[in-house]
Amino acid sequence: MTRALVATGIAVVLALSGCKPTPAGAKKSGPAVAQGEGVVVTVAEFQARLDEQSPFLRQRYQNLDRKKEFLDSLVKFEILASAAQKEGYQNDPDVQLTMKKAMVQKLVQKRFAEGDAKDITDADVQKFYDEHKDDFVKPVRVRTSALLVAATEKDRAQKGAQAKKLLAQVKASSKKDPQAFQALVRSSSDDAASKGNGGDLGFRSEDEYAKQFGAPFAAAAFATKDGEEVLVETQQGFWIVRVAGRQEGVSRTVDQVKPQIQSRLQREKRTKEFDEYVKKLREEAKVTVNDAELEKIVVSEAPAPGPGGMPPGAMPPPGAQPRPAQPMPPPAPAPAQK
Repeated sequence: MTRALVATGIAVVLALSGCKPTPAGAKKSGPAVAQGEGVVVTVAEFQARLDEQSPFLRQRYQNLDRKKEFLDSLVKFEILASAAQKEGYQNDPDVQLTMKKAMVQKLVQKRFAEGDAKDITDADVQKFYDEHKDDFVKPVRVRTSALLVAATEKDRAQKGAQAKKLLAQVKASSKKDPQAFQALVRSSSDDAASKGNGGDLGFRSEDEYAKQFGAPFAAAAFATKDGEEVLVETQQGFWIVRVAGRQEGVSRTVDQVKPQIQSRLQREKRTKEFDEYVKKLREEAKVTVNDAELEKIVVSEAPAPGPGGMPPGAMPPPGAQPRPAQPMPPPAPAPAQK
């Protein structure tokens, strides 16, 4: 039991290291809930760390004893942080890299925080809607498989009779073998484009079918019930068309998708501002790249894992709110031994 409690206590402290500590050397103000040599935990700090917990976990700390448990984890963290500072770990490269990442994250959050989508005008929303109408208005689409018996003016009567026989064969065999139609397409269809995949033409709208296969084909596909076959005559010849399924259409008005469009345009606006800001900083810094030295760097196949967080130079998305690490709740007191 003791070993388990010690391990849990260490886990709590490590979890708290992912929270937002008070910067080293910063002077704290306000009433304290705990203090000692070089260690102070203020009421404001306690409340802030507690607020980072999920609502479910916060319910655990309603009485004084439970609050003391949580405070103990904060004190442990502060004591260890103080010890680390005394040993000079604030100058450790890994620590400084982590600090840089935190500073970059704060900078991006402050400059490119989530804006108000209402700043996007109705005209901008309408323009986006009109330019991306296919995203909001989609026609009914039907999936078909088809077998073509190609015909010319000279042999059309003969080919029509052949197609009728094949249709009868399909209707008879499909009841026993669901794959019979696909097999027949592979052996008998004259449409090279769809023959190899069993005649599957995928989901298409009525206009798409009409443009590629003709109006009679499109009308028959949309008039036929799922799972049934129909014979259609077109300029190419005779098609045996099986309807495999359908997707209902979607029609959303600009008013229905206005919040969605505003949010997207607001994100794009922040991203553009972010890119322009970084470009300006880069130009001011007059950054140059030494291609010769860069080329010499050998990338190992399995690099050792570095400190957690963003990779060096990586930027969080503008306006992204990072989720603070959640400290584990302190272990519950061990039951009294009987």
